Amino acid sequence: MIRRFARDTLFRYRVMSYIVGVMLIVLFIGLIPAVNSTGINQVVGPVHGILYIVYLLSVVMVFIRYRVGLWTLVAMVIAGFCPFLAFIVEHRVSRRLAGIPAPPA
Repeated sequence: MIRRFARDTLFRYRVMSYIVGVMLIVLFIGLIPAVNSTGINQVVGPVHGILYIVYLLSVVMVFIRYRVGLWTLVAMVIAGFCPFLAFIVEHRVSRRLAGIPAPPA
């Protein structure tokens, strides 16, 4: 059961990383004046903010469950602010943690 919960924790982090990464790219595309005439930032901005909070919760769960280092935690938190960085950090973290069983709670 603990291994399943740990895998689910990593899965939730991966899903939220992709969602936040895509929303951030859409948000930055909306900063282009030609695209911004549709008001896309008024919708995507608050949605990204709410989803970033959920993303942070999944990051904290990975930090607690897998006991990753402080710099990994910092990289995962910053990944929600920089376009395309979420995909890079998610790939590296999930590749590193995929074969490691989480310690028992």
